[in-house]
Amino acid sequence: MSNSSKRFIARVYFIDGSCKAFAIERTETVKSLIRMITEKIQLKFHHLFALFERTPNYERFLELHSKPADIAESWDKPQQSCFLFKKRLFLHSLHIEDKEMEDLVARDLVYKQAHFSVISSSLPCSADHCVKLAGLQMKVLYGSFNSSNHVSGFLTVNDSLKNFVPKHLMPLKKPYEWESLILKEYNLCEITSPEIAKLEYILNVMSFENYGLTLFPSCKPLQRTMPRKVIIGINSEGIKLIKPKTMVTLAKYQFLEICSWSSNQTMFGFDVGNTNSCTKLSFDTKQGAAIAATIQSYIDVIVQMLKNESEEESETLTFSSSDV
Repeated sequence: MSNSSKRFIARVYFIDGSCKAFAIERTETVKSLIRMITEKIQLKFHHLFALFERTPNYERFLELHSKPADIAESWDKPQQSCFLFKKRLFLHSLHIEDKEMEDLVARDLVYKQAHFSVISSSLPCSADHCVKLAGLQMKVLYGSFNSSNHVSGFLTVNDSLKNFVPKHLMPLKKPYEWESLILKEYNLCEITSPEIAKLEYILNVMSFENYGLTLFPSCKPLQRTMPRKVIIGINSEGIKLIKPKTMVTLAKYQFLEICSWSSNQTMFGFDVGNTNSCTKLSFDTKQGAAIAATIQSYIDVIVQMLKNESEEESETLTFSSSDV
């Protein structure tokens, strides 16, 4: 970080641990820094990405009007804190991501984020899914299978296996057993190119129940009927309440069911039902503002998408009528 009164060096990390540095004015905003990032990495479809602040205690996305210099100077532990650029909104159920996948830079970023979620076990998968994904990952990294190179010891000698098998699954088999299954899957993989393998990896992970959920630190529900702690997750469909550790879904609430939501510095709450009968759910959390902002972001994107679809349908009808 620069101590200059005019310039500030913003070091931005990506999910794979790589980093790029940007010299910006101390008065420049997150919006300006994101523009620099997307130009630097040549990311065209950047609408669903955001800049995050990661500290030892929390991770949160940054509002566009925030100033990176001010944020960095507020860190208690600057050596353990950073800016992180990654995908924030996931709209695979709404088909907007088809266009995103056409951008090869976006595809690579999403692939790496999906891989990180799987390997870190934040997105749990079965052993069978693990082997299938690992075979695709081998295709991405090494291209076509080579019977001379990809032999016993290829993944175990250099302790590379941990990059292919999630930590929660590793104890289920011996290293050589995992390696044998992965190399067999790799050999059988008929996908011809690493880029297609990335896409196939992403599509497989998209089928996982909790893919695309923005998860917030566990918090205490204020309702006695709920467990002592729950994790609140947000995606394009609504709100999920999840049991910590097991990641089992306790309840789902579609956006259409949610009448309203509110937050302050110590609470987040939302009403479920309709105008005649609503049930209020409240949670003791310091992430209330971030949860509410994430919900609003999804609502804004969905409304804009519906508006665009309506305009396209209207143009199609007008064009068809003029042809008659």
